[in-house]
Amino acid sequence: MNKKKIKESFSTHAVSYDQAAHLQERVAGNLIEQVKALDVSPERILDIGTGTGHIALACKGLFPEAAVQACDIAYGMVAVAKVKGDSLVCGSPDFIGADADYLPYQATTFDLVVSSLAYQWLAEWHCAFREVNRVLKTGGVFYFTTLGSRTLFELRDSYTSSFQEFGNSGTPHLHTFIERDRLQEILAEAGFSDISVRSRLEREHHRGVKDLLLNLRAIGAHNASSRNPSGLGKPGVFRRMVAIYENRYRTGLHIPASYELLFASARKGVR
Repeated sequence: MNKKKIKESFSTHAVSYDQAAHLQERVAGNLIEQVKALDVSPERILDIGTGTGHIALACKGLFPEAAVQACDIAYGMVAVAKVKGDSLVCGSPDFIGADADYLPYQATTFDLVVSSLAYQWLAEWHCAFREVNRVLKTGGVFYFTTLGSRTLFELRDSYTSSFQEFGNSGTPHLHTFIERDRLQEILAEAGFSDISVRSRLEREHHRGVKDLLLNLRAIGAHNASSRNPSGLGKPGVFRRMVAIYENRYRTGLHIPASYELLFASARKGVR
């Protein structure tokens, strides 16, 4: 992953994020409901990849006495979250810019770590999960969501077909998403126990491929592969990709865009 591109893209689109991130808002709501169901009162909470602060702010509302920390690699997102937090009567979470691979918190600090739709932008899952394990107290809980391997399969299938039709060999270096079983393995390798990963497929519908791409752009999402070769955006390849997508997947007035949502939970046990 090209972290510089990720930081710049999400910072640039931080102001438009909330207006376009409908799926992200629904998934965050699901995660908050899981936190409510815990029936505990954590003293210290960390939200990783907080974006515009939706989950961190909700956690502060649920647990007003708790110390809530939140971080994001894109400072533009952090700036938006800070503005939102200023209006909270119970006090704002502490929003900072930080990389999930190198969390700037002391070991065994948090009772609860949460994250929603952030880890799919990381290249090194092992490092990130070891960091979560490090900052959690023994018995602490890690709840997070990410995108699974079936995400945007229509778009990736259509682009790959167009790419190959134009005489390119192999497959393009597009953003890929993790397999459910692999996610469970990495959590175990990072030292977690009581691991659960549930999968759910959701579809959003758009008037056309260009509307889908505009929506992805509005939230800062793009192909973040560091191996992205030059020429992927050639007009001919793009136009043919749109035509293939429309022909293969259009149903009535809309085209679908699929997202595999992975809901994961784990606990830090005694080592």
